[in-house]
Amino acid sequence: MAQTLLAVITKALPSETQFEDRLRDLSLRDRTAVLEHFDRLMPDFDVVIALPDAERMARGLARLRGTPVVLAQPDETADPTVARDHSGHKDAEVPDEHPNHWSLPTPDPLPEDLHTAVILTQQLQDGLPELLIALLAAKRGWSVGAVAAVVERSNFRGRTRLELQGMAVHAALQLADTPRGLELERRFPSPE
Repeated sequence: MAQTLLAVITKALPSETQFEDRLRDLSLRDRTAVLEHFDRLMPDFDVVIALPDAERMARGLARLRGTPVVLAQPDETADPTVARDHSGHKDAEVPDEHPNHWSLPTPDPLPEDLHTAVILTQQLQDGLPELLIALLAAKRGWSVGAVAAVVERSNFRGRTRLELQGMAVHAALQLADTPRGLELERRFPSPE
């Protein structure tokens, strides 16, 4: 675990608002400690896929490993508020009930020999965005072997969802939601 990150985040607990603010404004020193932690733990990979909240962290990890970065983007063309009415239309084409609201745009040409990817996120919660992005990566022929999270929110069970799909989860820090607010996870040992 990155001790400097632990010190910074612990000062913000149990307030979720203060935690979010601290996490968003990590100093260069704190980010470097987290990146060194990930660099020690992560298996080899060819490309880093960053969720929007983890772009700076992903660029740092990519520099350490000498790999390209792809930024996952929410797909603005998918409108989740549109209601679907399929009643009584047997022959109507039924759209995908669970569309993927993410895309992996690559403005720069990438090397063709990319096979393994790691997904980097600021906060791992339920794991659904990471899983959807892993599906997009698989369509490109990339195997996602690991997800790295600066903070894992253990109550949301994202680790379970991703590990059931064969992805390792590496978290620099684990937090639990309690009736008193956020606290350091104590129910099970830290995986790192």
